[in-house]
Amino acid sequence: MAILAASASAHGSILFDQIGAPANLPPTGPEGFYRYGSQVFVGEPQYDVAALDDFTISTGARINSVATVIAGYGAFSSYDAIQGFELRFFASPQDAAAGLGNAIASASLGLPTTYTGYGTGMMAEFTLAQSIELSAGHYWMTVQAVNHAPSNGQVGVVISDIGDWSSYQANPGGGFGLPGNLLARPVNLAYRLGGDAVPAPGVGPAVLLLGLARSRRR
Repeated sequence: MAILAASASAHGSILFDQIGAPANLPPTGPEGFYRYGSQVFVGEPQYDVAALDDFTISTGARINSVATVIAGYGAFSSYDAIQGFELRFFASPQDAAAGLGNAIASASLGLPTTYTGYGTGMMAEFTLAQSIELSAGHYWMTVQAVNHAPSNGQVGVVISDIGDWSSYQANPGGGFGLPGNLLARPVNLAYRLGGDAVPAPGVGPAVLLLGLARSRRR
């Protein structure tokens, strides 16, 4: 396991960061793509797709902010036409493939105050209206753009060179014909979570920050 840098921010500590600097977002990846669809297809739920990446926390955490870097494709024409964003946490990619309602926690994020050009896409940052508290464990997260594909194409999360090169796309409605509604991807996704460690009885905050760890598979 690698220890996350728990730097301070306006939203507490950065608990998980695969965005990094603009230079950490490459223009192409192992499969020839630089972004992977993650979208709620308005009026076409069979195509809803979640781009999932994982993280591990060894103590409880309170999530109060999230960021992602996105890029449009296909018939995409305007970031202003995106209707909102959804944040979801799952226990496994298979749970997401079985249905987005299997999320163990979720939040409707609304729209960012602004979209900021960042590396290969546009940064979207959000403060949660209500914090999400997660216990110690291994989780899979996704941020999906809520978007009307016939008029505004598709939206994906861009890739990063930070992470363990393992992620998934889940399409529980089966519209894309994926085997088991799930596809493994050899990339890292540009996600960031901010918040605070939740103290266990008798555990000091400095120890908690060191316990926030990113999983690495062999």
